[in-house]
Amino acid sequence: MRCQYEGPAFCCRKGKVDLFTPKFPDELKRLFTSQHDDDAKHFRDNIRYFNSHFSFTSLGVTLDRRVSTAAGTGVYTFRACGGLYHALDELVPADNGPRHLQLYIYDTDHNLVHRTNRSPDLDIDLIRKILGILEQNPYARAFKSLGSVPNLDEYKISLNTDIKLDQRRYNAPTTSQVAAIWVEGSDPQNCFDRSVVVHAKKGDRPLYIRAYYGCYDPLSYPLFFPCGETGWNRWMPYVQAPDDTTQFPAHNSGPQENRTSDLHTDDNEDIQDEDFGDNEVNATQSRKFVSAREYYCFKLQVRKKLFNIILFGGRLFQQWAVDMYIKIETMRLDWYSKPENQKVIRADLYQGLVDTIVAGKSRGDRIGKRIVLPRTFPGGDRDMQRRLLDAMAIVQRWGKPDYFITMTCNPYWEEITHNLMPGQLPQDRPDLVARVYKAKQRDMMDLLTKGKHFGEVTAYVHVTDFQKQGLPHEHILLIMKTNSKLASLDDYDRVISAEIPDKEKHPVLHDLVVKHMLHGPCGELKKSCPCMIEGQCRFHYPRDFCDATQQGKDSYPIYRRRDDGRGVRIRGANLDNRWVVPYNPSLLMRYNCHINVEACSSIKAVKYLFKYIYKVHDRTSFAFEQDIINDGGIINEIQQYRDARYVSPPEAIYRIFGFKMFGVSPSVLQLQLHLPNMHTIAFKAGENLEDVVARPSSSRSMLTEYFEMNRRNPQAQKLLYREFPEHYRWIAGKKKWQKRRNNRSQIGRLVYAHPAEGERYYLRVLLSHVRGATSFDDFKNSKWQPMHFLQRGM
Repeated sequence: MRCQYEGPAFCCRKGKVDLFTPKFPDELKRLFTSQHDDDAKHFRDNIRYFNSHFSFTSLGVTLDRRVSTAAGTGVYTFRACGGLYHALDELVPADNGPRHLQLYIYDTDHNLVHRTNRSPDLDIDLIRKILGILEQNPYARAFKSLGSVPNLDEYKISLNTDIKLDQRRYNAPTTSQVAAIWVEGSDPQNCFDRSVVVHAKKGDRPLYIRAYYGCYDPLSYPLFFPCGETGWNRWMPYVQAPDDTTQFPAHNSGPQENRTSDLHTDDNEDIQDEDFGDNEVNATQSRKFVSAREYYCFKLQVRKKLFNIILFGGRLFQQWAVDMYIKIETMRLDWYSKPENQKVIRADLYQGLVDTIVAGKSRGDRIGKRIVLPRTFPGGDRDMQRRLLDAMAIVQRWGKPDYFITMTCNPYWEEITHNLMPGQLPQDRPDLVARVYKAKQRDMMDLLTKGKHFGEVTAYVHVTDFQKQGLPHEHILLIMKTNSKLASLDDYDRVISAEIPDKEKHPVLHDLVVKHMLHGPCGELKKSCPCMIEGQCRFHYPRDFCDATQQGKDSYPIYRRRDDGRGVRIRGANLDNRWVVPYNPSLLMRYNCHINVEACSSIKAVKYLFKYIYKVHDRTSFAFEQDIINDGGIINEIQQYRDARYVSPPEAIYRIFGFKMFGVSPSVLQLQLHLPNMHTIAFKAGENLEDVVARPSSSRSMLTEYFEMNRRNPQAQKLLYREFPEHYRWIAGKKKWQKRRNNRSQIGRLVYAHPAEGERYYLRVLLSHVRGATSFDDFKNSKWQPMHFLQRGM
């Protein structure tokens, strides 16, 4: 099935991704789905524990215990801090007895003594049933065959990490394909070309299953891959297959409005064509083979007449989703970490296309002392800073925002609850939560921009963020055209309300406000509320009663909150209009979720709002691989990002599906800023350097072509460099500016330069004020020298 706005490329790349879906054992299917059998309910309630017991690997992860709650005490969320890893134990157990893969060696014991000793709380009959299901698992059979081997400490086992199967027809390997066993010291001729070797006794370092190993999934999730099915591998080719999906609507709010707008919006703007791939396949190869993101996106789909066991996994599904996204992200980060790729990334930093973040970064003696996470990585520090500066460029061009809107996902939307399987809760299906939320978010953006809900929109930015419990929410800033701005206090009251509606006149709206738009109780009514900081509510509730809307001194107006006697008892307290979060009645009625609508009344709010919505994601500290930790004072931006990352299931699903986390209109073009002959020239290995230098395009850049256009076109001389993209389009492949022929506007922004950079910083100052410059030499004229600007107060 597909939600609204999900095109034919969403699930399978228009049929190019086609994987074999095996038939799962009936007994395992019963354990995952039965609503009547006690053993099935016990299995699902403890499914992560069962998977860990039967897993061949040990899981290393740090969970956020504030949200990873126990059953009955809240909504369970597998929210991981930092990274995850899967390690293999040695063949011979330690003093505390066998575990994980070692337990399969002792499964010849019919009493299953070692398994019951390891997990005394698990039902022995249920253990037997699951072992019976796993009898055909090639990994289980390989380790079990060691149970009759004497002198086990003399043996090794080689696990194949690169099984190549035709996943269109089958993907379950045989025992001989997954494992080879030999005696220590014998000639290992029959071991695999790509393998991990499990030794009899503990070595110096743990043995990790890398993210790009084909055995990563079946070794870690035997309950999802009971027959040892091979997971994603790097050489799965694209195919052509029909699309078997159907579509269901994302909301049931009636017919759509006639939406027209002069704002340009790409129909596919929310499908992120940025496959995270593996860390070894180059760009040409990745277009021929299925990427990891595409593979797992395919695995998450609901298909007619096919049983998708992953979607029934509950808490294990949450763990699997987070694990698979971190796996995808890990491979991409590993690619960035490679020295040869760091050279390319650093070249991008110094060619004048990227903002300077700290003083002195462009100094040559610091080039080798920083491992860089580039701006192209979504959610990284550089990416967030770039988006903040782009948003501020829009404000510089169009003025301050008029509306600040926050939309939060409602996990009990009808589209979610109606598509849950029997016995499931919304937290059991982060895939449904993410997809329905994205469809509603797209619909609301269309309503605000194309549908002109508040009037004509000049520009907007929006950002998707995730709460600690994992639910997505959207921050939206709208800049309205002059005739659609809020001009009077009556306009505020027409658009925004901060009162409880009359239950007799507006019963549905009343119930929605009570359900979604009442803050607290907090303060004296509940001092333990999470919003309390040093005895005060950080959102300043309860507010004061106010008979009429007033212009506030800071960011927002003081909304009308009359003391009309209306109140409700909710969450154990009596709440009145002082506790209402400002809302727009029609948006609340349409989307049935928390939607906070604020009018931005002061220019002082602009920078705060943009920094707020582009804040870096929640972070903590966690490290698990010693060989990539910062050493010798090296600043490792990749490691800092990896160690400090929180990931929850809906966010993991959101990223696996390729949904974009940001949106901006009009688009912003970062304008190149470099000193004479300091731009980068791209060339192929083996090319004659003299020929490269002599090539006409080698001397051209975005900045030099701006000078050239000013020389040839007197009309262009009227524009500042940052104004150029509004009237001319940059053709990157041809390295030239071209006169725009349509109304699609674009904002230009000079990349940031720190004052410590000297001449480059002063060049930026000049380009920000001087029109019509035709060369670098133009700026040497005394009237354009930087000191003259500084003396004039510029």
